[in-house]
Amino acid sequence: MARLSLEQRRQAAITATLRVIGTDGVEAATTRRIAAEAKMGQSSIFYAFASRDELLAAVVEYGIAEELAAMDGWLQLLAEFPANDAPIEDLMRGALQSFAENAINDSARQHALIGLALYARRTEGLEYLAERLYDGYYAVAERLLDEAARISGVRFTKSTHELAPSVIAITDGLTLCWLGTASREQVDRVIETGVSLFIGFVDTSDE
Repeated sequence: MARLSLEQRRQAAITATLRVIGTDGVEAATTRRIAAEAKMGQSSIFYAFASRDELLAAVVEYGIAEELAAMDGWLQLLAEFPANDAPIEDLMRGALQSFAENAINDSARQHALIGLALYARRTEGLEYLAERLYDGYYAVAERLLDEAARISGVRFTKSTHELAPSVIAITDGLTLCWLGTASREQVDRVIETGVSLFIGFVDTSDE
């Protein structure tokens, strides 16, 4: 078997760590378990990363990049819609349903991202990674709301910057609802509540 380059070892360790965390949580992600999952020796892990914390920081960075890239794909789809082409409630429902499907179909990944965000938040020196993840979420949510307003031809009573954290609170809630109950019925209820919430911020003063 050909020897792996440093970058290949790093990537193998990162993806193996995500699988372990997605299945059994951050606490299970020991270097021994990660090495076994990646099918490499522990020495290879420490050749690629100076410590477990350095590896976990790299995993958080990788997870952020992957998650934001996926969300950016939704933005690109919305950008193709013409203005005044769809009701705001249909757009919000469609966006939340799309997120829910992603969470349901890749629940291990969502479990890993939540675990990593919490780990980063409570680990000295890594707090900025959790902040970066949510800053990225909020920025994408703001752009999604801007696109939804453009397509539907509505205005919100609050700025999309102010509303963006509530979007992410709902998507986090959808994820936790599915992870905790595995109930599509409960997920659908959260979606409809989210739609109602945002419809309440639509400016109807010109009607």
